[in-house]
Amino acid sequence: MKIETVLFDFDGTLADTNELIRRSHLEVLEEYYPGEYDAEKVRAFNGPPLDLIYSNINFAEKETMIARYRAFNELYHDELVTLFDGVQNSLRLLKQNRIQLGVVSTKRNDTLLKGIKLLGLDGLFDTVVGGMDYTHPKPDPEPILVAMSRLNCRKETTIMVGDNFHDILSAKNAGIPGVFVGWSEKTLEEIAPYAPSFIVHTMEELTELVLTHQLVGNEKS
Repeated sequence: MKIETVLFDFDGTLADTNELIRRSHLEVLEEYYPGEYDAEKVRAFNGPPLDLIYSNINFAEKETMIARYRAFNELYHDELVTLFDGVQNSLRLLKQNRIQLGVVSTKRNDTLLKGIKLLGLDGLFDTVVGGMDYTHPKPDPEPILVAMSRLNCRKETTIMVGDNFHDILSAKNAGIPGVFVGWSEKTLEEIAPYAPSFIVHTMEELTELVLTHQLVGNEKS
């Protein structure tokens, strides 16, 4: 069956927020744990919800740490967030071909919508699902299922595109193919154990996949 609906993660998939996320975490962690964290260590924090990250680091102080993270993140958001190559053109082409598009993110809704508008992507998505729209974050299937319910789409014609294993596992748990983007900060070796259905290396490659591929069941990368 033809692909009719494409759901995207936002950070690290459509928007290059890697530097912003890295600097936001390091700003907080350097204050609490001087010298203990560097760019490589916080790379693992790109994807999971902030509540989970800081609960594991310092449960007693997590609310304060998250508030400081968000304050720094908001201050530098517009300066540091950019689009990955080919995103806008590819999304417009998919839209012109009547593909339903959605965003499924762990990001707080107001910040997510701010980023979409900043990057000139407003009006391209048929639904935007943020962290306030569900109870259980990825890799639970709930965020994807919320988006699919809003779009009234079928599992047989829907894919999820992301840069993290949480996206791939959430897709599997929702019963749809997961597509890993090769421009992720996560390496192909790191993602291999989660067996994404497809791997794409450019937005153009993703667009070709969506417009030409027939889904036939459990796809393999």
